Amino acid sequence: MIRSPLGLRLDAGRPIKEQIRGAASAGARGVVIDASGDLAPERLSETGRRDLRQALRSTEQSLIALGLPTRRPFDSLDQIEGRLARADLAFALAYDLGTRLVLARVGGLPPEDDAERRSAFTTALRELGRRADHRGVRFGIETGTEPGGVLGSFLDTLGEPALAVSLDPSSLLRQGIDPVAATRELGAWVAHAYANDATRGSSPVGQANPRGFGFPPMALDWEEYLGALEEINYRGFLTIWPDPIGDPLAQFKAIAGRLREF
Repeated sequence: MIRSPLGLRLDAGRPIKEQIRGAASAGARGVVIDASGDLAPERLSETGRRDLRQALRSTEQSLIALGLPTRRPFDSLDQIEGRLARADLAFALAYDLGTRLVLARVGGLPPEDDAERRSAFTTALRELGRRADHRGVRFGIETGTEPGGVLGSFLDTLGEPALAVSLDPSSLLRQGIDPVAATRELGAWVAHAYANDATRGSSPVGQANPRGFGFPPMALDWEEYLGALEEINYRGFLTIWPDPIGDPLAQFKAIAGRLREF
């Protein structure tokens, strides 16, 4: 039985209020919105923030998380102060809009033998965790660049309670990483999870499914994935992140229908 409510990640390039209404009509109970364009912290006025909160309330939608667009990994100290300051603004905006979670891609964890990049990455993540905690939110790292055990061990070492993980099965599958294993390895670090596989669009030629024989390339073992989320006592949203090519509401309904089978 699926206990998690379903959410929808919205397209930053389309009118947000229209998408919020569409998500509600499709059966979503929450949305993820990117802090970009007119919704960037420096551009969204107090009136705009109030209107966005009202749009969510009027459709009984939760703001699951705020997405923080990142153009480059955090493995370099080049312009790091400006990048941290932009993240800090997103943390403050998230709190103001009523969510306690900000999601972002931070880049792959540099290997230990690359001391300079590893040190820069560690310093940046510690500071992101510290700033998120100061703003009353958590910073969720989108998975997809390394196995769950590797990321989990790194987070254990940092010990920053405001850092968290957002499970992205699609990105994990594209890297040949088993989302089921990653879920179990990350455990309590998981603060958000997507309900997507990677069967839409192109996939690496000849890449086998990490679940082994019998699973098509890029296909998610839905039953085991949902079971793993149950094992780690995850009770948050399952967010559907539509492929930009195609009807997002049709994709939401298709995956929601599949989830009802469990």
